[in-house]
Amino acid sequence: MKSIKYIYLALLALIFVGCDPEEDDKIDLGSAPIASFDISSGDTPNDFTLINTSPETFLTQWSVEGNGNFSGDIVELSIPRRGEYVVEMTTLGAGGSATARQTLIVEEDDPDACTPTVELLSGCDRKVWKLAPEAAALHVGPSLFETWWANSDSDVTGRDCQWNDEYIFTGDGQYIFDTKGDMYADSDANGSIPADLGLGVGCHPTSSWPEQYAAWTDGTHSYTASETQLTLSGLGAYMGLYKVGSTAEVTTPQSAVTYNIESLTEDRMVLWVNFGQGIWRFTFTSES
Repeated sequence: MKSIKYIYLALLALIFVGCDPEEDDKIDLGSAPIASFDISSGDTPNDFTLINTSPETFLTQWSVEGNGNFSGDIVELSIPRRGEYVVEMTTLGAGGSATARQTLIVEEDDPDACTPTVELLSGCDRKVWKLAPEAAALHVGPSLFETWWANSDSDVTGRDCQWNDEYIFTGDGQYIFDTKGDMYADSDANGSIPADLGLGVGCHPTSSWPEQYAAWTDGTHSYTASETQLTLSGLGAYMGLYKVGSTAEVTTPQSAVTYNIESLTEDRMVLWVNFGQGIWRFTFTSES
């Protein structure tokens, strides 16, 4: 009996020694993937395609600086603003995950997109501007900060038909001028106004402005903007004061006018024009 018992114990020990469950459960997943990707250009300077070129991966996530997160081995995207953007790709393979990064360079703004300046002007939708309700919102002098004349605080109410005018910008390039039904007939430095205007200095209903000056009243026009200049296009388009053209004081509506941008924030804008004899400066505010 003892020999049988010893044989049984020996066989049992052999089974446990020869069968290591830890060894049997191990699966070789391989090493972590090597992450790589390509960036190809699209049909416009603002369109790009991101392509995962990592071998043997099955899940891919992308992060494009300032432009969102994406998933998939191939991603098409559009970046409207020029600049340098870090693209980060993380991809998963059988042996783990790996990450790669590249810098994507966008050479120019998309002319049909909401650029930073357009965003400040319009909110990429619709924004209303008015003359700032303060002294010197209208300013003229030999320089931006030397004064020949500037409106006073009392002019804000005395010229209420001018301070209620709305200058409206939309994200798709429209510029809308809304007089609210009345306009201020202004004089030049000598107190003169166009003789055929037929109106005295002061507020008058827009309906009383003669036909040859009607383009200065309510209208829908267009605009383009860079970081330093704003151009309004359309007969009679202007901001602040109708008689100030791109390079001179004018007596007839112009087809376009260009302003220099002194400063522009979400709620405050300062424009200026060198009209040859001096500088006109206009300050606007927005609550929308």
